[in-house]
Amino acid sequence: MKQITITFAPLQSPINGRYVTARGLHGLLFNALKQADPDEATWLHGHPSPKPYSMAPLYTEAGHLAGLRVSAIDERSSSLLSRAWSWHGRRHTTFRLGRQEFNVANVRDTDGPGWLQLARSQARHQMTLDFLSPTAFKQGPGHLTLPLPRNVFDWPLRVWERHGPPHTLPQDWTGWCDRNVFVTDHQIQTATVNISQREQFTGFVGRVSFTAHQGDELQLAIWQALGQLAGFCGVGHKTTMGMGAVGWNGVS
Repeated sequence: MKQITITFAPLQSPINGRYVTARGLHGLLFNALKQADPDEATWLHGHPSPKPYSMAPLYTEAGHLAGLRVSAIDERSSSLLSRAWSWHGRRHTTFRLGRQEFNVANVRDTDGPGWLQLARSQARHQMTLDFLSPTAFKQGPGHLTLPLPRNVFDWPLRVWERHGPPHTLPQDWTGWCDRNVFVTDHQIQTATVNISQREQFTGFVGRVSFTAHQGDELQLAIWQALGQLAGFCGVGHKTTMGMGAVGWNGVS
């Protein structure tokens, strides 16, 4: 697993986040990939859900877009993302979001845990996650903007089942999570971002601490592994468009 952090260098004024949309960032990502490697970009774009990457925009305190953090959970996607953005950095490609122009200033790769390391996670009863971008879960015709444990850990579990090595899960692990994992502390608030000029997305952001009151060693170890995996695959809806970005803080 790898996180690729791309920082931008505006050609004129700083990139005003008020005019940046999630669809615009998604289009920017795949425009960059297609220019660098059309075949691999087509593969990633057409990859069935859950896709092997997530994305999060990076903003300054003043609300300016500073870059992107793209997390990849397999070698093929991480190689594509790193190679493509580094290629643009060397070529000084000019990108545009609306009328705002910028180059790639820097590309930094940060290695994450491997699947074997995750599988050997230590069984613990506490965990803290930082929800860095608006996070919400599909529920009926709308979205739920609360960090219910079953919803939070369902997406990393699906990602593991799709992309990770074979691993024997305890029977009804999600049921165990639903019955035994609780939010014990939080500092969250709702936040709204523009998906497009006509569509908005509302979710929660902030820090949440969870406690598992009961569980055997395997159940707890899997839970800890999924918490770390969430830092790379995100959670909830629209993770490939910048929603549901997670930072893992481990034991609270």
